[in-house]
Amino acid sequence: MVMTVSIGVLAGMGPRSTAPFIDMLVTDCQVGYGARYDMDFPKMHIISLPTPFWPGKEINDNAMIAALKQGIDELVKAKVSLIVIPCNLAHCYFTEMEEVSSGTPLLHIADSALESLPTDATKVAVLATEPTLEARFYQTRIEASGKEVIDSRALREMTTSLIEVVKTKGFRDPGVQSMWRNLISLAESHKVEAVLVACTDLSPLITENPFSFVIVDTAASLSRATIQNYRRLVDGSEKRQQ
Repeated sequence: MVMTVSIGVLAGMGPRSTAPFIDMLVTDCQVGYGARYDMDFPKMHIISLPTPFWPGKEINDNAMIAALKQGIDELVKAKVSLIVIPCNLAHCYFTEMEEVSSGTPLLHIADSALESLPTDATKVAVLATEPTLEARFYQTRIEASGKEVIDSRALREMTTSLIEVVKTKGFRDPGVQSMWRNLISLAESHKVEAVLVACTDLSPLITENPFSFVIVDTAASLSRATIQNYRRLVDGSEKRQQ
């Protein structure tokens, strides 16, 4: 019996971030292993999951966990081979999601992001929601690698405001574009050497980088890691069938 290796994507957090992430996966298939025709690409089960999150407001942990567990459970029932969650905030509940994954591998977005940070970038700012920052799964990994986390109330407040406007007006709104430029300029004023964009609602705003520091998109890092893991699973499946 031929085993089909498939990818489960628990997305929709926020809704505008789903399509850009799927596009990243498709591009990484083309770049990573030369996918060209429809049959060259992986089978994907994609859930756009509504979750109880409002920027700047306290999260009801029980309601959030229930929503995320439901999404993971649906992907497990679809018999996917690995699961990715292109939402940084959802990783605050990574342990709870693993509990219902029935052994299906879950990739952690922070692990792939840290692999994308240049080794010589020692001062790193993380642009994320308050709950993501409070969970400290980025800061812990950054500090463990010998780097310094650059943080400020101004960076946090401007990031939260931008996320809220993106959710209502979209990526192409001129006001959103202006707020993004202001946020990145503020990061530059903190003399950072790298910026981790740790919110998939902000990822599509990264279209250029005229600054001296590196911008690492955690969604893009997760996408590359997803396809790398997918290829390993495919290779393993093919060897078992020989």
